[in-house]
This record gives sequence, structure tokens and C-alpha cells, in this order.
Amino acid sequence: MQRNTLILRLVVLVGTLVVAAVFLSGLFHTGPGSTSRSEARLLSPEQMEERLEAAGHEVVSLRREGGLYHVHLADGQRLWVDAGSGQEIATPEVRGNALQDPEVVRLLREAGFEEISPPRWRRGAFETEATDKQGQRWRLRLDTYSGDILEREAL
Repeated sequence: MQRNTLILRLVVLVGTLVVAAVFLSGLFHTGPGSTSRSEARLLSPEQMEERLEAAGHEVVSLRREGGLYHVHLADGQRLWVDAGSGQEIATPEVRGNALQDPEVVRLLREAGFEEISPPRWRRGAFETEATDKQGQRWRLRLDTYSGDILEREAL
């Protein structure tokens, strides 16, 4: 009887140690000051500034917003730069007033799209999902001012 009790206590002790080890391991990987894998792949502000200066830009300030850096240059220009690749994100040329969501939906309906999800404005353009006349579902990126389709990705 004592032998069975001793074995049971050892099994519980070993189980408790395993659970504690797994818990502590996770705690060390997600504690304060740690970065996620996606964060680790992003360029630091220092790396981004070095890249921009190597490209001939004089950086006044830069601020990271999610996966993008918003950069102010000495010549007054403002850039959006991908924080992972360092590539400049094209911003549309300002040509009057930007379209409103209902206008974007109207233009897509006129182009033959149906089942249009509410447009979202992200990174200088509208993004939405819609179904074409053949029933294919698309993720669309549209120009903020003209409503022209800039990119389309089949879903």
C-alpha cells in the first residue's frame, strides 16, 4: 500500500514539474520587453533611417504605425515605408476630394460587382471585397480619388 502511494506521489510530482516548466517557458518567451516573431522581422527605426539616408533622403522624423513607418523628410515630403521590407508605399496623388464610401460602392456596382463589403481606407487607398459577374470573389484596392482598381486578388 505504501509503495502505491509513493508511486502516485512521484507521478503527481513529475506532472507538476512538467506543467511548471511549460508555463515558465511560455512566460519567458512572452514576458515584458519580448518581441513577437513578426515584430522581430520589422526594421528598427535606426535601420529604417540608415536605409532612407543611403537612398539620399534627409530624415527629419519617423514614426512606426503598425507595419508602416510614417517619415517626414527635410524637403517637406512625407513618405509611408513598409517596416518589413523598407519599400516606399505609393501614396495617391491628391486630385481634389477623396471619394466617400457610398461613392466607392456605386462605382463598383456600375463596374458589375455585387456583394460588396463596406470599403475600408487603409494605406492610402480603399480596400474592399466584392463578387464579379462570373461569381468570382475578389479583394480589391481602389484609388482614393478616382475609384480605379489598383490591385485585385482572387479569394
